[in-house]
Amino acid sequence: MDFFSHIQMDNKKIVYKKLLRDHMLEVAKNIKLNTQTIFKDEIWSKAGFIVGATHDFGKYTTYFQDYLITGKSKSNLHWHSFVSAVFGAYITIIHTKVTDNPLYDYLPLIAYFAILHHHGNLSSFDNDVVEMQKLSSYNFELVDSRMREKLQLMEPQLENILIHRETIEAEYQDILGNINLLDFKGNWISVLKELHRQKYKLQKENEDIKLKLNTFFLFIYSSLIDNDKRDAAEVRKIKRKHIPEDIVDYYRKEEFNIYETHGIDGVRNDIYQKVSKKISEISLDNHVFTLTAPTGTGKTITAFSAAVKLRERLKLYYDEEPRIIYALPFTSIIDQNFSVIEKILENIPDFQSDKNAYIIKHHHLSDVGYQVENETRPLDESMLLVESWDSEIVVTTFIQLFYTIIGYKNRFLKKYHNIANSIILLDEVQNIPMEYWPLVNIMLQNLAKELNCYIILLTATKPFIFNESEAIELLENNQEYFDKFNRVVIKPHLEEIGVEQLAQKFCEVYNQENSYLIVLNTINSSVEFYNYIISKVKSKGNKIFYLSTNIIPKERIKRITDIKNCLENHEKIVVVSTQVVEAGVDIDLDVVLRDLGPIDSIIQVAGRCNRGWDANKCGKVYVFNLKDDIHYSSKIYGSISCKASANLLEKNILQEREFYHLIADYFDSVKLMRGIQQESDESQKILNAIYDFRFCDDLGMYDSVSDFKLIQDNNYVDVFVQVDKDAVGIWNRFDKEILHEKNFKKRQENYLKLKKEFKSYVVSVPEKFANEFVRPSKNSSIFLLPYGNLKDYYDKNTGFNRNLETIFIAM
Repeated sequence: MDFFSHIQMDNKKIVYKKLLRDHMLEVAKNIKLNTQTIFKDEIWSKAGFIVGATHDFGKYTTYFQDYLITGKSKSNLHWHSFVSAVFGAYITIIHTKVTDNPLYDYLPLIAYFAILHHHGNLSSFDNDVVEMQKLSSYNFELVDSRMREKLQLMEPQLENILIHRETIEAEYQDILGNINLLDFKGNWISVLKELHRQKYKLQKENEDIKLKLNTFFLFIYSSLIDNDKRDAAEVRKIKRKHIPEDIVDYYRKEEFNIYETHGIDGVRNDIYQKVSKKISEISLDNHVFTLTAPTGTGKTITAFSAAVKLRERLKLYYDEEPRIIYALPFTSIIDQNFSVIEKILENIPDFQSDKNAYIIKHHHLSDVGYQVENETRPLDESMLLVESWDSEIVVTTFIQLFYTIIGYKNRFLKKYHNIANSIILLDEVQNIPMEYWPLVNIMLQNLAKELNCYIILLTATKPFIFNESEAIELLENNQEYFDKFNRVVIKPHLEEIGVEQLAQKFCEVYNQENSYLIVLNTINSSVEFYNYIISKVKSKGNKIFYLSTNIIPKERIKRITDIKNCLENHEKIVVVSTQVVEAGVDIDLDVVLRDLGPIDSIIQVAGRCNRGWDANKCGKVYVFNLKDDIHYSSKIYGSISCKASANLLEKNILQEREFYHLIADYFDSVKLMRGIQQESDESQKILNAIYDFRFCDDLGMYDSVSDFKLIQDNNYVDVFVQVDKDAVGIWNRFDKEILHEKNFKKRQENYLKLKKEFKSYVVSVPEKFANEFVRPSKNSSIFLLPYGNLKDYYDKNTGFNRNLETIFIAM
């Protein structure tokens, strides 16, 4: 009998099939190669090979083979992950009996856990490793119900496998050598008892061993799920590409006056040269760097050039070119940074034909198309290549990066192994919540130590994530650049004021000869302010723009482009926004009004004022203290951060040259007010979960890795807004081609085709408002705001109407 790992049916005919032994062997070889490349350890590489060679062992049942063809099963005997996981642990025990390294003792436990979850998200050792005494109970009655069923299926599954014992053992002969399925059937409970013993022993190990083992586990797990999916889909391999180390130098020579020594261009040239020199001389024993420079001084291009030059040095040293991962806090600023890097790469001769082999953009709104060798790969293949970061340069979000480094979900973790040997650029890293800074410090240093990553933190407001002994500053004497700038001044007005009062004051002093940026902390306050001033601005003949996550992404992107075009044409405009403009949005206005917030956020938004350093003027940033029932700033940032900011700003007019010390004073003040212990506690909870392999706890009994959240959702839901006829058409396609498509593969392909357009009409709104909207199905995670109801719930200027109580009452 032939056993298959994957079969595709079309009109009840087999159109594709993959032999099980071939699939497992291919996956095993790739995991072993990945593991040996990074860890240089024969035993760990052997363990990786075993994981690949056993991960689908349970597919040797006729129950699963019948399920492959029919898609139906009368029982759960076709389940294959648990029996495969126990078999993987059994083989690992036999093949990795080495005593000279304590880490080797836990390889069976690692193999078991990786295989058990290779089709889903990670759980925890607490849930998945059965206690010895419970294994001895009659019919496993003391075991949790979810695990009990898996245990009860083992005997009939193994009886079924033994029917074809000779065939299976012969197939494994070429992969693992001699195996004895009768012995496995007789000892599988003993294997589970050994796993419990290993779990208990691991709990007593020190944190260094636990973290090292966790890193190895995630690498093996990631390599397994990525290679499993690639081999099943027959994804063709992508050839690595070389990027010339002087590619940015050439670009700058073509685009800029690189000999300018004065003004903002002179500063940018000086910083570029100094950082280039530093990165070319620094010892490769150093793995963590910072690049701290004022806003608008060309950090994106300078940092990318440093990464490319470092990449060339590492190639000569390790004989392998590392990937460059460029992570930013918000999707709203990815496009402009991606465009800059893309333009730099256009000087490479084969870039247009092999574009995505060189660079990809990965976030929830990005395309999944992958172009290489003048061909756009099929959508399912493209998705696997993009989501596993199979490219020389990856431009992505903090969400994608940190939910992989500190994550539990299958779809995030399948790229973990491709982070190894990479250069990671973290732009505006201070946007990570402060309570996670100790955690981020440890996890980034762990990447550097265990996976040979090199990390560069880019910021204008140097956060205290790494101290001076832990990171090398690439721009020496950077304070002199802060000292020489006089582009902007901060003028605090911290007496409490309401939104309407502030809007009135703005209207009184508004001068159409200036451009203005108003940044408020909440969507409600920003909409209220916008509605109050719109007639005043338009009466002067100027344009006014509203920006926040309250408007659909499609419109938000368009407005950022329109704003830039107006400014390039020297039009005087008004922009009312939330914090979406703080980091990285390259716009330059004359006057900024900002609601009170953390000092680093205030300085970030100040970077949108007189950004080009017009020597004939000084930009002004006014900081106000808005309040209704409580301060708007406290709603978003908490009282401690804002109180620290208020204390530092009170009665002080601050020049830009003072920002460097102001930032340091702010972080010191917050630490003192919060208490170092509170900050450490939040990080320590996640670290303890990492040490104890508690990735997710469905019952909520323990702290787990899944508790790590860069963005608090606060009971928000996604709503598709039919703002125009195009949106109506897209929703109709979604309904027909996805919601009502029964074939899973076609449904997936249809979604990938539609994803970017579909997501561009989605906003997140408080769940309390969504009850009035259409829910396509009982379990749907997306709601619909139909075109016919648009005027009641969505404003074309300010987006979703969050003042709906009156509407609900009227209805």
